[in-house]
Amino acid sequence: MRTHSPHQRAGHCGSGALRDLLEYHRLDFGDDPLSEGMVFGLAGGLGFFFAEFPGIAPPFYLVGRTGDLERDIAEHIDAKLEVRETDDPQEGWRWVREEIDAGRPTMVWADIAELEYLRVRMSNTRHDIVVVDYDEDRGVAWIADNDRDEIQACSLRALAAARNSSGFPGPNRHATFVYDWPTRLPAPDVVLRRALARSVSNMRASTVSVGDLPGGTGLDGVRRFALSYPAWPEKFGEGLEQALAGLRIFIVKAGTAGAMFRSLHADFLREMHEMIRAPALGTAAAIYDELAEAWRTLGRHAAQGEHAAGIPIVEDIHRMEASGVEAMDALLMEALL
Repeated sequence: MRTHSPHQRAGHCGSGALRDLLEYHRLDFGDDPLSEGMVFGLAGGLGFFFAEFPGIAPPFYLVGRTGDLERDIAEHIDAKLEVRETDDPQEGWRWVREEIDAGRPTMVWADIAELEYLRVRMSNTRHDIVVVDYDEDRGVAWIADNDRDEIQACSLRALAAARNSSGFPGPNRHATFVYDWPTRLPAPDVVLRRALARSVSNMRASTVSVGDLPGGTGLDGVRRFALSYPAWPEKFGEGLEQALAGLRIFIVKAGTAGAMFRSLHADFLREMHEMIRAPALGTAAAIYDELAEAWRTLGRHAAQGEHAAGIPIVEDIHRMEASGVEAMDALLMEALL
């Protein structure tokens, strides 16, 4: 490969890809490269979405991050971003090729079901990967993917198919994220305020759909999930075991860093507390640590098919999700921020 592109295995594709890119461009707060949790938090990635879809397997969709993480981070750290989309595969590849030729590894969306180095059958067209180099004569590109420790070789044919997929949750149309990175990050207190305001907005706002998927967002989505869960035995009947298996995947396995993204947000708050000694930062970090463990516990009950044992955990989650948002609100009210 023509350039050395830093890469670490990560808990989530978006924050992992952005972490790699920020390290490549030497954007940090003056010490070591940023952690994945710090990057997730700087993006204001915290969110929630829940929707029921009777008749499919599993019969619901659950996610703990906002759909705009990759876009919002640019605004928070004074970067510029152009998200390009096209139905023309040649144009889509030209965008990536030109960026790499200019020495800029480039993040794109790719369907995990089409990436030959992954062993998955489910579709996710919004999977963030970083293309770090290519060799058209050999028909290969090199990919930084959060799910692998090392840079992966991928055929240009498979990469093109992954970037032009109509799988779940919708077409990705060769989406290419062209960032114009700043020379340095804003001061920690400045970017913290921006990121916290975004996270609170993500959780306070209530919409009836995300993209083309109807459901509940933010704390309203949490409320809907908390109301729905106890009724699953009657609602899903013989499909309860499959629903619980799906719940475990959404909580633990679906690129969530193992705890519905809450552990990443806790890491962000804790690391910020080390730089900015605002007492409410420590309080908020502790809440999200506890919340992350509650989600892990629910995932363990789901893995064992223990629906009833999960009911009080869901009640705790409902309460703590609201407490976490209140703690971030308290941070924004502090004069220091």
